[in-house]
Amino acid sequence: MRRFSWIITLLLLLAACAPSTPSGILSKDEMEDILYEMHIAQSIYETREAGIENGADLMALRASILRKHNVDKAQWDSSYNYYCRNSRELYEVYNSLSKRIEQNVIALGGKLDDMQGGDADTANIWNAEPAFILMHQPPYNLYTFEVLPDSTFEDGDRITLQYDAQFIFQDGMRDVTSFLAVYYDNDSVATMATHTNFDGHSVTTVNNDVRRLHVKKIKGYIVLVQNMVQNSSNVNSSTMRMVALRNVKLLHLHTTPPAVQQEKSEVEEQVDSLRVDSLVKDSIMKSHTTIVNKH
Repeated sequence: MRRFSWIITLLLLLAACAPSTPSGILSKDEMEDILYEMHIAQSIYETREAGIENGADLMALRASILRKHNVDKAQWDSSYNYYCRNSRELYEVYNSLSKRIEQNVIALGGKLDDMQGGDADTANIWNAEPAFILMHQPPYNLYTFEVLPDSTFEDGDRITLQYDAQFIFQDGMRDVTSFLAVYYDNDSVATMATHTNFDGHSVTTVNNDVRRLHVKKIKGYIVLVQNMVQNSSNVNSSTMRMVALRNVKLLHLHTTPPAVQQEKSEVEEQVDSLRVDSLVKDSIMKSHTTIVNKH
């Protein structure tokens, strides 16, 4: 009994020492609910013909969402800044939010597994979260990755990074930059960068069709870029600048060597030629048979 009582006491002490959300700060669930509704509101707003030039209506939509949750702007700003300073809790919020956005896409009939060039020669080698959110406050504006090739890689594989972006911005410049670096066995490196400033699909590709080198490793990053005005402002600013990235994939596609492709084309041309000759011969034979039968 003494041992059991000691365990209960220890558990109670640990529970009492567990960190809790400060007074006046929204809970993780409340933050997720509000951010999700703001994401939906912006998605609907940006599908209108008016576009995003006049942000007054969008600001009104966000204000109505806060009123719906009985949250004033001061509490929202304090909560937003609190989570930006607490990486673990911030990760839990946007990880749950990302999954919720995915579920919403599926519920509306969308697909999460589409990939360019998706066939038997294409494989997805992304080994991290397929969806996440970037915020304008460092270090939460940067996502880095590194992937080592497996036995399915072949010399000449084309490497492609792709994702679907959804901006949740109050103001400021939109710019998500994806950088892809492919390292080869001969110590050469091929790089490619792509900028995205609109909602939709983004693709960054490094080709290896001509040199046909063997891939040693793949590295890269996705970053929510800040302009000079944003950099000069307070990093804890409550101005909302976020981007939700989903359906993230890193693909390697087998390609056909140029010599083999040329030989294949020549064979196809010969087959087509024989097919045409055969059709012409059949036509002549039918015509001759018709003439003989008439006589």
